[in-house]
Amino acid sequence: MEIKLQEAMDQFLLSLTDSKTIKTDDAETCMGLLADYLLHYSDLFQDAIEVDEASLAEWEAALEGYIEKLFEGDTEPSPELGSLPLAMLDAEHLRDFLGWYLLREPDMDSLEVEKFALVLQAWASYMHSKTWLSDDQCELFYDVLNEVAVESARAAKAAHLLLYYVRLGAGVSPRLRGKRFDSFVEGHARIERVESEKKAVWFGFDNQDKVIGPICLPSEIISHLAEGDVLDVELGQRGGQWIIVDIGPVYPGCIYVEADELEVPNKLI
Repeated sequence: MEIKLQEAMDQFLLSLTDSKTIKTDDAETCMGLLADYLLHYSDLFQDAIEVDEASLAEWEAALEGYIEKLFEGDTEPSPELGSLPLAMLDAEHLRDFLGWYLLREPDMDSLEVEKFALVLQAWASYMHSKTWLSDDQCELFYDVLNEVAVESARAAKAAHLLLYYVRLGAGVSPRLRGKRFDSFVEGHARIERVESEKKAVWFGFDNQDKVIGPICLPSEIISHLAEGDVLDVELGQRGGQWIIVDIGPVYPGCIYVEADELEVPNKLI
């Protein structure tokens, strides 16, 4: 019988005992976040489903049960993946989860990204031991996780450093902070060039036909940025100099470019 994705998650969690490598609480949190991503943000549940009387009754029963839990003080919903087959999950879903979904959260730090990557690796190993994943599938899962874990941890560090840098004035002296900007540009910017020696980066925006820069940054921040990274950013220009006015998440370039692609696919952030 074909294994269901929810069952593969549940059995993995039941198999765990706390160790120095994988903590049960970390695994439960990771599986819950993964289920939320798959349900609400992946391509696995996007097809419209006709609502008949039976499904409406199930929905009402589920809602009633959830409300009862709220009255009991249990306010944490548990995402349920239903009868979705495990075979529907592929390595690219894990790429998006680690490299995009987690990094959307402002409080997600590099240590949590690394912990969740270890959980997913342990889950892949468990599914392989159960023969739910073939040798080739497991190897592909590992390859993606190894690549994205490192890049996502780096991007998470960059996001936190940039946030503190902007909050501290983005390197602009207090005397100059009150002066009006000449122009602004904001959106999802891709890093086109990084020059460590000049301590500067250049950004390309979808709505701009030119590369904007240089944007000067401290060496510590530059060391955590790479060409191809995508940032949710607002830049302001004053006296011919561009500075970062506001900053959001940083996403590693590896989630936007497939190994056999040169074009950057459209992706909503």
